Amino acid sequence: MPWFRWLVSAFAIAFPVLFAAYLLRGQSMSHALSESLAWGAISAWVFVMGKINNVRRGRRCAACETLAE
Repeated sequence: MPWFRWLVSAFAIAFPVLFAAYLLRGQSMSHALSESLAWGAISAWVFVMGKINNVRRGRRCAACETLAE
């Protein structure tokens, strides 16, 4: 299931960035946590859906190929 690995890695990148941004804006810890979880999940799903769409259409990812080598 490569889509699950894509989802987890996208969430692992998006969540801490969003969480730090909310904290730097002066939001409370609980608000920052809930918003970061929600928007991190949404952004990870958008990333995965776009990647699945590209794979189905046969489009190649130049960045992915260079990282794999």
